[in-house]
Amino acid sequence: MSDNALRIFPAERMNPEYPWTAWALGWLAFFRAFLWMAWEPVQAESVLGLLAYKFTLGMVPLVIFAVGVWNLRKWAVWGLIIVAVADLIFFVVYSQTLKAVVVDSEVYIYTMILSVITLLCNGPLGDLFILGAAPGLLKYEKNS
Repeated sequence: MSDNALRIFPAERMNPEYPWTAWALGWLAFFRAFLWMAWEPVQAESVLGLLAYKFTLGMVPLVIFAVGVWNLRKWAVWGLIIVAVADLIFFVVYSQTLKAVVVDSEVYIYTMILSVITLLCNGPLGDLFILGAAPGLLKYEKNS
């Protein structure tokens, strides 16, 4: 297989020199693409519709960027950075959607745990993680 071929799980990931941030950012992008389908927040229909468009349009690019990051491609890291910035702007412009990302449960510990997971995978915490980790990952990435 050529060095430029993209593989879903590249063999290099098992090397000790492989950057753990590439593995973490790839999984985060993958979870961001699909985790939103696992919960249904109690919000106004207009908010849910807006989030449905946002998450549906973002699925394919996030999966492509996840595989690209796992294969150490610069374009994928830049793509994740752009998606994270756009997502933060989305949450600033449509601040009412942030309530839909927080899970509400009668059991406080479930509320805390699930809210942290959804805020990390589909909310601003994940965006901040990407923006913090991605620039350091660029030194490991290949141009192709």
